[in-house]
Amino acid sequence: MASYKDYNPRKNDDFFTTETLWKQISKYIPKNKIVSMPFYSPYSKCNELLGRYIDNEIIYQDEDFFEYDRGEIVCDNPPFSNKKNILHKLVQRNKPFMLILPISTLCYKYFRELFKSTNDELQLLIPSKRPNYIFCNPNTGETILKNKSSPFDSFICCWKMKIEGTQIIFME
Repeated sequence: MASYKDYNPRKNDDFFTTETLWKQISKYIPKNKIVSMPFYSPYSKCNELLGRYIDNEIIYQDEDFFEYDRGEIVCDNPPFSNKKNILHKLVQRNKPFMLILPISTLCYKYFRELFKSTNDELQLLIPSKRPNYIFCNPNTGETILKNKSSPFDSFICCWKMKIEGTQIIFME
């Protein structure tokens, strides 16, 4: 039996969201808001994929998220290795957001502490099935969509988005 000390994850943030998940998310993006996708990669086509399903202006530029605050809402797949700092910065900016995150994020103390006072403004979008992600080799830009599902479940963490419905929404 493996124990936690045997767990040795490798740090790799070069995974992109598939068109299927962007299509599902697009239904919840307000039509009159400028969307920022601040987690840029020259190899990702996330802005193009999301842009197929929304008419909103999308800001997708190669700049430091922590230095620049663009758009009216943030909708993106952030680097998971830095999700804690990203969430803190968005709340500090009071910026409405939709972030694709591992479902385990809900269990972290920092997450509970960050949102406990604004719990009524937090909504969770649960995908209809476990999303796949596209692996990108950061050295070559080569992308690979593996036919097997991700080893973890994901959700879309929404804050101050005021999506009609309940706090937990099961996506179709």
